[in-house]
Amino acid sequence: MPRTLTALRSPAPFSTAKSMIWLLQSLTLVSCLGPGNTVSQTSSTPLIVNGVLGESVTLILKFPVEEKITSITWLHDGKSAVFIEPNEALNRVTDPKRKNRLNVTESYSLHLSNLTMADSGHYRAQITTLTSLLFTSYDLRIFRRLRNLQVVPHTKWSNNRTCEILLTCSVENPNDNILFRWQVSGNTLQSEANLTISWDPKSFNEETYTCIAENPVSNSSFSVSLQSLCKSVTNEKNEHLDTTWIVVAVSSICIVVIIVSLFVWRKKIGFFQFSTQQTQCPGNRNPKTCEKQ
Repeated sequence: MPRTLTALRSPAPFSTAKSMIWLLQSLTLVSCLGPGNTVSQTSSTPLIVNGVLGESVTLILKFPVEEKITSITWLHDGKSAVFIEPNEALNRVTDPKRKNRLNVTESYSLHLSNLTMADSGHYRAQITTLTSLLFTSYDLRIFRRLRNLQVVPHTKWSNNRTCEILLTCSVENPNDNILFRWQVSGNTLQSEANLTISWDPKSFNEETYTCIAENPVSNSSFSVSLQSLCKSVTNEKNEHLDTTWIVVAVSSICIVVIIVSLFVWRKKIGFFQFSTQQTQCPGNRNPKTCEKQ
């Protein structure tokens, strides 16, 4: 169970208080390490620990059980964060800004909650025993979980009747150490966000392509079907052709109707003129003779 830590209070300014604490801890270490005592680091390479923004992480501390521990100091980027005296059952948070987010477990591991980007960096556990001084180092990295993975397709038909497709994979937070890769039938095609492929409708191949995005703390995937993408392009093209033919057909019908209407109108006008002449000169079929009369 995590232990609740108590912030170190001092009437002196914060920077001075930290300096005094560090000096007292150093003097304690020097006094504890007499002739024949050793100073060592349990690991020459820092342990890489990945944390999730807004979540929690624990830096696991391992130390020799057979030795009696006099004190443990947790450091963050060289500055004291927590000071522990197991014999006195005393845990002090020496970083007041994080006093509500730092806890020590029963095994003296450091537990950080509600992680922020500022929590990343180098941590060191400094363990003092009656005969030695041990160090364990950690590098804490903070990442966001991947969200809103999307695949944007750009499709067109080429002159040789193949469907050319450009697939672009993206996430909401692209600058968070993300790796992209494309897979088909479980095989990786390439490790990039963009993929260009051709699909031949004669092949009747219904392969599904999957974009996989991952960072050290999460992963996400999105799949697309080439056949469905190219069908949508074909449908759009057919809809365009259908619309064009409809416009042409309607226009042709309108032209025919106008021509027929004009023809009928002219026929009617000619008939009315002929009827008028017959009324004025009954029995005379020669309009010129009728005019002279």
